[in-house]
Amino acid sequence: MLRLTLLLIASVTLSGCTLTRVSQASHAEAVRELNAVGLTMNEARARATQAGFECDDYVDTDVPVQIGNVVRRSTVLQCGKKSLELICPQRRYVVFNIDPKTNKVYAVGNRINQNSCF
Repeated sequence: MLRLTLLLIASVTLSGCTLTRVSQASHAEAVRELNAVGLTMNEARARATQAGFECDDYVDTDVPVQIGNVVRRSTVLQCGKKSLELICPQRRYVVFNIDPKTNKVYAVGNRINQNSCF
């Protein structure tokens, strides 16, 4: 019984799943709390960095983004952070869709990659 308990404690400690993973709903709420619509790209990057995300150094330009029935050409900045698991951590992303003419964020998306190995 002691071996089983020690094995269970070791596996939870090494994986960290129970402590560091978040649900889609709580991640979406954290992204909403960034309140980034209307900010410039640099302001959005700073706000995401302050919330613990690491933003890509470069942005994707001229990306077609469809929201509803409308497709807009956008500049896209992606920022992410990962859980503290050692093996296959969860990665959470925030995606800023930026109007290239005004350099302002017009939409914010989010996604989670549950098992990002290597």
